[in-house]
Amino acid sequence: MTDAPLLPCPPLDAGIIVGRTVDLERLNVALHGPGLWTAIGSKDDLWTWIPSGPFADEAAFTAWLTDRGQKPTQTLYAVIDKTDPRGPTPAALYMVLNVNPDMGVTEVGLTLGEAVTRRVGGTEAFRLLAGCVFSRGYRRLEWRCSPENVASSRAAARFGFTLEGTLRQTYWLKGSSWDTEVHAILDHEWPAIADRLDAWLAEENFDADGAQRTPLSAF
Repeated sequence: MTDAPLLPCPPLDAGIIVGRTVDLERLNVALHGPGLWTAIGSKDDLWTWIPSGPFADEAAFTAWLTDRGQKPTQTLYAVIDKTDPRGPTPAALYMVLNVNPDMGVTEVGLTLGEAVTRRVGGTEAFRLLAGCVFSRGYRRLEWRCSPENVASSRAAARFGFTLEGTLRQTYWLKGSSWDTEVHAILDHEWPAIADRLDAWLAEENFDADGAQRTPLSAF
């Protein structure tokens, strides 16, 4: 018999989550908005498979960020790239969505800018956020995407999520019907996944130019 979890879970409201190449900072629209506009908001192609966007201009993007940041069941984090030669720079947006503390369930969402796409920072940002979620006693972390968003499905698998199935005709967005793939990591699965990610993210796994010595699939 499974031990009863300690519910409800505490809020997912960390102000900053510190990493080696990136930090996750609780979204401050005035502070992070301009950098996020440059990194992701102004890149129309990043929003093809995301319900929001693309945005007509920076004001529209800022209004969207402000609205999302005020929703009680969501927490937004700016991913700060600490490897940028210009200094720490907003490079991506990570979110915990549909937070349900009573059941210990939440969902991760993200939009990555070029500086952290297919680089250490994007993976480290996930490791930091997921670690925060599970350290607070949450039982289930979901990743949802369109089946047509192949890159997102592959990223979920790479991070250790299990594909549980496809929900049909869940949305009508951007002029078409969308299905939704549901991927999940459960609390008892997370320690092994975290160890695997940590082994790949270790500084010694990268050469002086930042190239990986051993791919994540080998761990």
